[in-house]
Amino acid sequence: MTSSITPSPAITVPSNTSIRDTLRVMRENHVGSVLVNDYQHPYSFAGIFTERDLLKWVGEIEKHGSWDTAIGTIMTKKVITLTLLEIDRAPEIMVEYNIRHIPIVYDGTDGSRVVAGVVSMRDLFQGMIRDRKVEKTITQFKGKRTLLLAHSERERETQRRLLSDHLDLQVIPDPIDELVTLVPAILAGDLFIFDLDRFPSGFWPVLLKKLLDEKHRPEILIIYDPFLQEAKSVQVLRQLSKGSVLHVFPKPLNLLEYLRRIEKCLSESVKSPT
Repeated sequence: MTSSITPSPAITVPSNTSIRDTLRVMRENHVGSVLVNDYQHPYSFAGIFTERDLLKWVGEIEKHGSWDTAIGTIMTKKVITLTLLEIDRAPEIMVEYNIRHIPIVYDGTDGSRVVAGVVSMRDLFQGMIRDRKVEKTITQFKGKRTLLLAHSERERETQRRLLSDHLDLQVIPDPIDELVTLVPAILAGDLFIFDLDRFPSGFWPVLLKKLLDEKHRPEILIIYDPFLQEAKSVQVLRQLSKGSVLHVFPKPLNLLEYLRRIEKCLSESVKSPT
């Protein structure tokens, strides 16, 4: 079954942040952990600090009155991480290593490891509840044909894992430059999910215009990461999200909300036969 474990946003502090200020950040954000970055290299992941670390060190801190000591001196440096495609292993890893927080990472464009979020024990419990809700949604649309276009194999595989248990999903295997071939394939579906990320900025406006020029077309759901798009593109996408013709959904993707958006799209496709 598709995982419903959704990482929480990563709260980070530089490694030279004081213990006092780190605890303030945790309190203000209502989290039980923060990720620590090397202050000399802001994007370099250095470690994690959790409530368990605080319990371990609080006696020593109070004894020496060292609340202004840098958090980097007491953080956990050897951190177990998982990728988005490995996220189903989180419960097993937490039990095996007796930990409550696991950073979720992916490979950045420069080859570095980038933090996508953190899975906590609380996220796992929420996922169990979400599973039951997901089972009740969009089941009636299992036979509707959904096509997905994404640029990289990693993005296609992520979407396949998210949706294949819930939809009749057809993943377009490779980005196709020939719109003459691509457009008819899309028009044959009931829903077209278009992951814009990493496509050339001139590709997706042309494709969308060709689809919108067609009288009979599938519902179109656009997903994108605002941090991977040019500022002008984000502005255009936000304007499109205010209209009624296209469905536009920024990342990160919350599975339950994502499925609800898809349910809305497919409901509209039923009302308006293509």
